[in-house]
Amino acid sequence: MYEWNCFDEISAYTTCAYDEKHRLMNMSYNGIDDKQVLVNRQQLAQTLNTDLSHMVATLQQHTTNFIKVSLQDGGRGMLSKDDAFQGYDAMYTRDKHLWLWTFHADCCPVLLYCRDQKIVAAIHSGWKGTVGEIVGKVAHHLISHEQCQPEQMYAYIGPSIEQRNFEARDDIIDLVKNMSFDTHSFYTQKKDGAYLLNHKGLIQQQLLQL
Repeated sequence: MYEWNCFDEISAYTTCAYDEKHRLMNMSYNGIDDKQVLVNRQQLAQTLNTDLSHMVATLQQHTTNFIKVSLQDGGRGMLSKDDAFQGYDAMYTRDKHLWLWTFHADCCPVLLYCRDQKIVAAIHSGWKGTVGEIVGKVAHHLISHEQCQPEQMYAYIGPSIEQRNFEARDDIIDLVKNMSFDTHSFYTQKKDGAYLLNHKGLIQQQLLQL
């Protein structure tokens, strides 16, 4: 597990696929070994000095939908995916002591922190969410509906696939070209016709546009 370098008043971590003893530490319910996933989650909660009732997860579907959550939502999506908020790929909260979960492999985790309003947003941005500009939409909502001041907003872009490994074809690049800003500098074409896509750069630019 790796800790993100954030302000002292917030905490964020990325868990790894395997622990230091090379045991699989899957945290996502996928129907293969859900009992072990629950054990892994409980161990993680203990490590973070909390419990599953102070954590919340959504059932991600590569959307641009987001939802505001509170301590009353604690525990949703933690014991199983049946009671998780479905079809949301981002959450934000004003409440302290509530851990917001997102799930990633190649996709990009993004954390927004509005220091003036003490709001934290956790975002899952796969390529579909990125071309749909989910990060920009969440940030714009926090500015326009939660009175967050842009100069007091901080963004953390977490570990995910790098441009040198992200090969995309015309079907994805055509969507990238249709984003709300000039994206030509975020992809380069290879000799075989595929493109290398700067996924994180597209996320960063969504925020700079604001």
